[in-house]
Amino acid sequence: MYSRSCYYSSVLISELYHPHAITISEEATVVEALEVFLSKKVNGLIVTNTDEQVAGVLALQDIAAATIPRQFRHNVQMAAAMYRPGFFSDTCAEIVDTKVQKIMRKNFTIVSLSDNIMAVTADFLKNDLYIVPVIEKGELLGVVTRSEIKKALAYGMRLPKYYNEYKASADKKT
Repeated sequence: MYSRSCYYSSVLISELYHPHAITISEEATVVEALEVFLSKKVNGLIVTNTDEQVAGVLALQDIAAATIPRQFRHNVQMAAAMYRPGFFSDTCAEIVDTKVQKIMRKNFTIVSLSDNIMAVTADFLKNDLYIVPVIEKGELLGVVTRSEIKKALAYGMRLPKYYNEYKASADKKT
């Protein structure tokens, strides 16, 4: 049996980040990015420039947003009213060859190993994030995604199975 009260400790990014960031070139096309999303079963990618430096992040919602005309993005009723057969397929076809750099997020959050989970979770909520690069001294070390936030929550609430898995994983990293 476990206590339902949260376990308060300072969970650091160093304890929970995913060390294998999936990257894509800013010169890749949107359809190439979508293929990576599907094949790797992820919802976010780190975008790199020709120098292999982090240039941005790309989330599945960024691609989805590119298929919706701007005037419809915040008006669901207008989007529904303007629907016609083939409209969605047509808008998807229009962005197939668009470069990732055109739709990626250029203003993005980064975290370091010494940042704490509370700050990162607040940022995930505030900015509807899917992926945050972990960078130390200019080097991409990994990412924090919503999956890592879930694991931290399970750890914080001491869900027996996940708490033990998280604890073992965190102990390996330190």
